[in-house]
Amino acid sequence: MNLAKRGLCTMTAAALLISMLAGCGNSSSADANEGKLVKVSICVSNQTPTAKALEEVFVPMIEEQTQGKYDIELYPSGVLGSEKVTYDYTRAGIIEMCVVGTPMWSETPTMAIPDFPFVFKDVEHARRCYQGELGEYIADDIESTQPVELLSWFPNGARVFSSNKPLESLEDFKGQKLRMPNNPIHVKLAESLDANVVIMDLGEVFTALEQGVADGQDNPLATVKTEGWYEVQEYVYNTNHIIASLELFAGTEFWNTLTDEEKQIFNDAAQKTSDYAWDLYIEQLESDKQFMIDKGITVTELTDEDREKMMEKIQPVYDYLDSTYDWADDVRNMIDSIE
Repeated sequence: MNLAKRGLCTMTAAALLISMLAGCGNSSSADANEGKLVKVSICVSNQTPTAKALEEVFVPMIEEQTQGKYDIELYPSGVLGSEKVTYDYTRAGIIEMCVVGTPMWSETPTMAIPDFPFVFKDVEHARRCYQGELGEYIADDIESTQPVELLSWFPNGARVFSSNKPLESLEDFKGQKLRMPNNPIHVKLAESLDANVVIMDLGEVFTALEQGVADGQDNPLATVKTEGWYEVQEYVYNTNHIIASLELFAGTEFWNTLTDEEKQIFNDAAQKTSDYAWDLYIEQLESDKQFMIDKGITVTELTDEDREKMMEKIQPVYDYLDSTYDWADDVRNMIDSIE
């Protein structure tokens, strides 16, 4: 009976959301001279480079070049639902487009690649890979199995480690309680570094760090800043061990309603938006680091020597990837060959 009630609540919530979106569509379309409403759910806040780029480049490009035929409406900060939910809504045609990370990795294994540690030389290299051969490889795979079009790639941040205990070298990880997301790659990474893993949702992290339930965590510097974790952390180890991505998806149902000319307009706008977002993110990296320093946090850069040592230390992660995905080694070689 309880399961039935929960199922009914879920269906009711979905129905209410669909009704709300339909209402938004009527209102926005009327305000935009009957332009067709295109809803874009964005999993990150409107202060991120990705959301800013969509607002400043994608929206005006589409609306101007289609002469107002489409009214692009952005919904940042996950207001339409979690990443997995809005990705599913996009696949189902409930919303037209979404920007998400990699919540679909369990059903589309190649989407786990952005979580592979130390596969990119630096952020610029990651950009070239996502916008080039690697991005095409993943897009071909996901589009062949899912009713979506992957239009472009955005930065989701270079992950670093922070802690309220000294964290300035590889040896300092031993015994530290590190919060990690519920993802086997991230968990095995922390375990390989001899840390104790604490799995919890993002919203619980501040309190856990404040109360000592966790000593530290790994996320991009921008997240440490926006979530206020710098108030309860004293050290940052600037490892950039995972350079994660966001992707702009269009549902195939919506995509097939576009003319060939309109598809080209959307594709061109998506590429220009991607370029602008990466430019903004790279500019932001130094200012985020300086912010930490100004707040009294000790920021330690990962040397080339320590990077090699860390990669040797986390060999169990690569062993796991190779045993799980028969293409993992080939993908790492592909990435390594990209200049």
